[in-house]
Amino acid sequence: MNLFPKQSVRRSAAPIIAFCTILTPAAVWGPPAAGQVQVGSTWITQPISPDLDIGDGQLRLELDQAVAIALQNNLGLLVQRYQRSQSLFQVNEAYGIYDTVLGINTSVNSNSQPSASQLDGALVTENETIAANVELQQPVSSGGTFSINWQNSRFSSNSRFSDINPSLRSSLQFAFDQPLLRNRGKRITERNLAVAALNSDISMGDLEVQVIDTVQTVANGYWALVEALEQLKVAEESLTLARELHEMNRIQIEVGTLAPLELVQSEAGIATREEEIIRVQALIQDAADELRRLLNLDERSLWDLEIVPTTSPEISRVAIDLEASLSSALNKRAEIDRQELRIETLEIDSTFLRNQRRPDLNLSVSYGRNALGGERTVCERPGPPSIADLFEPCPEEYIRVDSLDFLSTLGQFYDGILGQVFEGWNVGLNFSKPLQNRSARAQSRIADLALDQGRLELQDLMLTIRTEVRTAARGVETAGKQIDSARVSRELAEQNLDAAQKRYENGLWTSFQVLEIQEDLTAARSREVEAITSYRRALLAYFRAIGVLLEQEGIELVDDADS
Repeated sequence: MNLFPKQSVRRSAAPIIAFCTILTPAAVWGPPAAGQVQVGSTWITQPISPDLDIGDGQLRLELDQAVAIALQNNLGLLVQRYQRSQSLFQVNEAYGIYDTVLGINTSVNSNSQPSASQLDGALVTENETIAANVELQQPVSSGGTFSINWQNSRFSSNSRFSDINPSLRSSLQFAFDQPLLRNRGKRITERNLAVAALNSDISMGDLEVQVIDTVQTVANGYWALVEALEQLKVAEESLTLARELHEMNRIQIEVGTLAPLELVQSEAGIATREEEIIRVQALIQDAADELRRLLNLDERSLWDLEIVPTTSPEISRVAIDLEASLSSALNKRAEIDRQELRIETLEIDSTFLRNQRRPDLNLSVSYGRNALGGERTVCERPGPPSIADLFEPCPEEYIRVDSLDFLSTLGQFYDGILGQVFEGWNVGLNFSKPLQNRSARAQSRIADLALDQGRLELQDLMLTIRTEVRTAARGVETAGKQIDSARVSRELAEQNLDAAQKRYENGLWTSFQVLEIQEDLTAARSREVEAITSYRRALLAYFRAIGVLLEQEGIELVDDADS
């Protein structure tokens, strides 16, 4: 009796062979995924509502769908999107240096006090002042500030010496203050704005790195689940072989052609394989839970569904061009762009703090015109004036009131009042300098050292990336060779089991020896499954190392800051 017909071995290997892929050489890297996934960059990104394939208690999930869901729902990405949005608002905040400032000041003052001298003009002096002032200030890119100040006041008094009572005064002044040494120039003025813009770009780089991390982590989690499920198939096929051997042993013992000890050995083989199935089933649950966590599936009911991966791990073999890979990595890695932006930030800080070491020399220029209006009281006494007239009240019949047209003089830009132009101007320089200037010099030196450190960190990063590329490229080549080796090992193990079956049928081998050969075949199949999924993971690491992972997965990072 043929206890192990050849079709039994071939049938058990069929699911594994279907899972295994025949990898053939291709281009340096394959084409990107067919579907394009757009990833938003800010907190306003709208979450997607995935059309999940759910049925019979199962969630059928493709790799592209898993990645798309994670890119919208992953908590780490959500946090990074908020940081990106904050950096954009910080740019808007930095533009505040050019905000025009409007100042309005009004006041009313009334004062009454007893006279201490006849020169006060009244026994009890009563004064009232009403003021209204408007000022506009506009900073400019050179570091200076342009300002317009319009001051208005109305003054009334009961003093006989107040010739114009009430009096209306107005002045319009234009002023410009400009630093000449410290804080001079557009680069110094816009330091915070430039830093905020660079930080915004850095936050975009941080988001890109986070997206890449998420894609790689989710894909690795997906393939971990695929591998665990295929390892379960391997373990179940191994159990099937052991049970077939046990059944044949039982039949031969019943007919008296085999010792009962052989039945114990086959039973032990079954128990060992059942234990392996339990272990693999636990690995499947662990891998499924990890994938659920990465996808951030909120609905509790989704956590109770069995995840069934539907994407095949089959992929063409990638031919590695190391020089092209290194060039791609140095041109496309987000980490390099991010570090270069940080160096630009450090250069701005270094330039700014070097400027702060200079003395403080400010130029102030102002020009203004003044206007006066109101009612002028004139006493026209007959005869020549005398000193006594200053202290005697003027009889009403000698009083003449001249009205000064304030509004008309204002319309003529304060020109022509009493036939004159009332103007004023000022030019001044203010200088100050700390004699030791230790604080500014120390801060400048610290900034220079930080810049040197940033440049060294860039060199170290590029060296690290070169190492990562070489390691990842070697990993892909090694994984490909392991697939070839595992396939040959599995084929030889199948042939070895066929030979063992014949020896067993001829009474040359025991059940224990056949079980060992079965275990060798199971181990070979397991290694082949592991080699194929390891190749997938190696490709992910390689594409990330050379900076094209998002391109390969058909993912586009969209800056939706203006949405």
